[in-house]
Amino acid sequence: MKQKLYSNDHVELWDRAWPQSQSEFDDLIEAFADRLLEAAFRRLGNIHDAEDILQDVIIKAYQYKAKDPMIRIGPYLYKMTINACYDLKRKKHTKEISVADISVISIAADKNDPSKIAAAKDEMLRINLLLSRLPKAQAEVIRLRVFDCLKLSEIAEITGSSIDTVNSRLRYGYKKLRKMVAKGKIS
Repeated sequence: MKQKLYSNDHVELWDRAWPQSQSEFDDLIEAFADRLLEAAFRRLGNIHDAEDILQDVIIKAYQYKAKDPMIRIGPYLYKMTINACYDLKRKKHTKEISVADISVISIAADKNDPSKIAAAKDEMLRINLLLSRLPKAQAEVIRLRVFDCLKLSEIAEITGSSIDTVNSRLRYGYKKLRKMVAKGKIS
């Protein structure tokens, strides 16, 4: 179940340092797993690859927890996930998401309605195509803001940028997207 946007739980989990017990670690991963899986899926377009990435991130996070227990876990888990996605894409040399690779993972409100699923897939492909035409840094902050519903300060922490830089990337990215849509460069 997806966490409510900016709830007290979200803020607490985001800011929490590494858990000290196995039970705390399990609870934390359970709270972030769906969000991280969706973030990986949106970057890869393949649910199996996204699941593999999530599994690797959880294992690495568990191994890392003893090294620096003071680091904030929310930004770290997102950063690990995003970097793992880009690493996998580089290894596979994939640039675009094909229709065959799109699975239905929270992209359609009514997963039993084939027309809604098809419309959601088409929209996701269109969005990914548009984002692929932006510089990587702009596309990434837009994904984090729009799809992952993160605050500017959280995006800044994940990307290692200032809030002003995140704002700038969002502004210029949105401007470029509006121009593409206005010129009909959607497909």
